[in-house]
Amino acid sequence: CSWILNILWLVLGGWHMFLTWFVTGLVICLTIVGIPCGWQVIKISVFLLFPFGKSLVYTTDGMDPDTACCHNCCHCLLNVVWALTAGWILAIQAFLTGIAFCVTIIGIPFGWQCFKLMYICFRPFGIDFSAEGETTLPATYATMY
Repeated sequence: CSWILNILWLVLGGWHMFLTWFVTGLVICLTIVGIPCGWQVIKISVFLLFPFGKSLVYTTDGMDPDTACCHNCCHCLLNVVWALTAGWILAIQAFLTGIAFCVTIIGIPFGWQCFKLMYICFRPFGIDFSAEGETTLPATYATMY
């Protein structure tokens, strides 16, 4: 079912969110210093093309606690700089798009996706994306039908 939602998302308005994040990532990559930040923003823009069926994963999960502490400090610093410069502008875009989607009953799942995106707007560093685990039917149930 997530592929149907992804196609509807892309057609109904996800493309402009993708373009905004992708262009922002390219502009940040123009500076040599900003390439790591720009790359993370481009990864998020690709996530915005097809957001349904994916989940956020913290990059420090499963790391040694000492190493994770250093990574968390760096990510925190980058997140603060990001939120003060470009993150709040992208969060306003996500909020306004979410409100526009929620005006219609059919658009509520897409609006909810935009509101979840606001979290990413303020904390883009230290996260990665993975496919959500698909639930499968037990063998006994699947053979009955």
